[in-house]
Amino acid sequence: MRKSLDIADALKRPYKMRAQGEKGLNTVVSIPRQVITREAVKRGITIKEFIKKFKAVAHYDSFDGIFYAFEEVKPEPDRTLE
Repeated sequence: MRKSLDIADALKRPYKMRAQGEKGLNTVVSIPRQVITREAVKRGITIKEFIKKFKAVAHYDSFDGIFYAFEEVKPEPDRTLE
C-alpha cells in the first residue's frame, strides 16, 4: 500500500549542492541538524549514535522530487571465526 506524502505545509530551507567523488559523480546535499536531532530524540539516542547507527536513504524516480528516510545500518557479520 502506498502512502501519500503531503508536503504543502512542510518546513522549507534551501541548501547548496556540491559535487563529490571521482569526476563529481555524486552530489551531496546537507540534511538539516534539526531533522537529525528530532530523529535521534525519537529513538532515545544521541546525535552521534544516530549518525553512526543509521543511514539516509533517497527515494526517487516514481514521482517529482526526492524523499529521504532513515534506515538502521545492519552490522557486518563477524568473519574472524571462519
